[in-house]
Amino acid sequence: MTAAGAAVRAEPGRLLFDVLAVGGALAGQCVATGVSLAEVQTWPQAPPHWVHLPETVVFETTNSDTTDCPPGWRRHSREFTFTDTSIPPAKAWLSHVRGLLSLAIAPAA
Repeated sequence: MTAAGAAVRAEPGRLLFDVLAVGGALAGQCVATGVSLAEVQTWPQAPPHWVHLPETVVFETTNSDTTDCPPGWRRHSREFTFTDTSIPPAKAWLSHVRGLLSLAIAPAA
């Protein structure tokens, strides 16, 4: 992930990295994102399914819960199929997360 442009930092049970949102309500913002350590054990053969985000990142519709998340975080279910092997897996995952962030809606005022 670091080589793909997102420095990784470890916390108990998960990996965190910052992603620049390129579209939607969060465009131009650097957003902390993460993934559970349990889900990256078989990476890249089986990519993670859940994307961890701060609770302030809101989607109109999503399947989410707080499993493996510290207070203030939620994980969102997002299918990711790594099929284009011409792109390094980490870059493909970052693109997937950026796409998800582009669907975020502006938080209620």
